[in-house]
Amino acid sequence: MGRRYNTHKNYRSKRSYKPRRYGGKKIPTQKYIAKAEQGYVAPSIYVEDKTYEDFNVSSKMLKQNIQRKGYKNPTKIQDQAIPVILNGKDVLGLASTGSGKTGAFLIPMIDKTIKDHSQKCLIIVPTRELASQIEDEFRDLARDTNIYSTLVIGGTRINSQINKLRRNPEFVIGTPGRLKDLYERKVLDLSKFNNIILDEVDRMLDMGFIPDISFLISKLRDKKQTLFFSAT
Repeated sequence: MGRRYNTHKNYRSKRSYKPRRYGGKKIPTQKYIAKAEQGYVAPSIYVEDKTYEDFNVSSKMLKQNIQRKGYKNPTKIQDQAIPVILNGKDVLGLASTGSGKTGAFLIPMIDKTIKDHSQKCLIIVPTRELASQIEDEFRDLARDTNIYSTLVIGGTRINSQINKLRRNPEFVIGTPGRLKDLYERKVLDLSKFNNIILDEVDRMLDMGFIPDISFLISKLRDKKQTLFFSAT
């Protein structure tokens, strides 16, 4: 009679059972998926007891406009970006649509311009629709502040945009192609701009706008505050 082996015991031994610790059922995949999205994309309130009053926004009118829009608590991207922008630092922010990123760059940049009217800000975006949305948000936040903007996009009359640019607005919001066209017509003097915001940089990369964007940036002042925002 040959030697008998306790196969059940062998299977349950530490050595044979150890690989199961790393089996698929044991990996908390949801943990790593959630981790990849943390920090920038959540549109929910970042700290529930924090308000816009906690930011060092100096303009009373801007504060009133924020309240008028019904904003009470900053989103995560706003809490992370606004104080840094107010301190004059460059920012690269990652935030999805609906996360409050437009307010994250408009609020501090409007406040900066109210304090110093020599500030001029160029906002470059990939589409007409996004440019129009930012323009609408700007009008609400800059109401009664004596800070003005001009929207320059394709598909609309360029002569009207030229006339508005001649009024020397503090903010110019537009798409790369139309902005370059206006510069080449010697209507848009980019050397006066000391702030630049690129929103949805990832989409502009995909759409092949980098040559135009590089051209526009090269015409700005050497000393400038630069804000890049991209979707996650």
